[in-house]
Amino acid sequence: MSSPDLHEAPFAALDLSSDSEHSTPQSDNETLSRRERKAQFRLNKHRTDAYAAFLRSENLQSTAHLFDPRPRKTLCIINLGLGAAGCATSSRLEQVFSAFAGFERVVLKHNKPFSFARFRSGDEAKVAYDAVHEKPCDVFGGKLLFIEYLTHVQFARLADHEPQSSQVLDESRGLFYVPDFITKSEEQMIMQSIRDDEERELRMRGIQNDAQSDKWFRIQDRFVKHYGHSFDYHTKHVGDASLAASLELPAWIRPYIERIRSAVPSYTCQPDQLTIQRYPPGSGIAFHADSHTAFTDTLVIVSLGTPVQMDFRKPGADCFTSVDLQPRSLVLMTGEARYGWEHAIRIRRSDLIDGTVRKRCERWSLTLRTISQSLECSCSYSALCDSNDAMVRDLRTRKHAKTQITQGSV
Repeated sequence: MSSPDLHEAPFAALDLSSDSEHSTPQSDNETLSRRERKAQFRLNKHRTDAYAAFLRSENLQSTAHLFDPRPRKTLCIINLGLGAAGCATSSRLEQVFSAFAGFERVVLKHNKPFSFARFRSGDEAKVAYDAVHEKPCDVFGGKLLFIEYLTHVQFARLADHEPQSSQVLDESRGLFYVPDFITKSEEQMIMQSIRDDEERELRMRGIQNDAQSDKWFRIQDRFVKHYGHSFDYHTKHVGDASLAASLELPAWIRPYIERIRSAVPSYTCQPDQLTIQRYPPGSGIAFHADSHTAFTDTLVIVSLGTPVQMDFRKPGADCFTSVDLQPRSLVLMTGEARYGWEHAIRIRRSDLIDGTVRKRCERWSLTLRTISQSLECSCSYSALCDSNDAMVRDLRTRKHAKTQITQGSV
């Protein structure tokens, strides 16, 4: 494992007064009436006070390079915080933003003068931004709210910043790497089993040609297939059962589950979800943390075919490392590695390993997970955690209501 620095500079230190976006041109003031100039003066004073409080809270000298001018999924409400200015609460803040399409969640941190609103897309966040930014907010007694866009990494840095965090990601932090977890012959048997399953599904549907089973789905440039439970890449949560190839795990995977327990004795899960992924040369998957509420605390990945470099980053702490996943190897993520780090396979046709360029060929992976029955997560990584998402809370509410009905009928 290597540990280079994350190639994104921390908060820059420039003078806020030089940021034109936070000031009003003199020529504009000259065309305003006296009443409008007084209103503009009050707006500028509120804005200056809000950004000054923000900078003091983070021990910064400038917002330069912190906020993004382009619409992003995350909005930072500069002057509204929990236990600080504005006396915000999650419920009151949700009153402001939940009416907008694509709203996911709000995040507040104790004793911070700012808060966050997260949306499904940058375009949906922009609608909320345009409606709320520098406008009187009735929910907060007519208070003017000042809002900025944040990239995902900057969101994590503000919400979960860990200045003393270690760059090392190893077994002590929940990342286990097991080379040669399976043999070459077992790898070939697994690939043959995947092909056999495919042929069986085609026969069941009465398809006689070489058409691909409709249980394979193309996600960007890779192909995925689910067993036990499907995964919805739009909601980032458990999907409809009809999208799974089978509601049971295939028989050929079960012997390897027991082998995981031997390789990593702390592994006690009973996986009930399998995702097979085929990565053509040049394809990959963006940085992400698997849903905290869809799955329990351990993820397992078995690599097949050819090697590939997997990158890991802890966005709240500027930490970055890479692991060269060899064919037939196993990666297990739990604890901090599962909840506080994101992983990715960069979209490119080669990897640079120890100074040597290695071309990529087709790779397959098997991902084993366990569905979470509680739909809860109590981790401290608020930028990566979906436990407070509106959709997830709705799922918990509906599940609780269904349980009550079931218990009442017994």
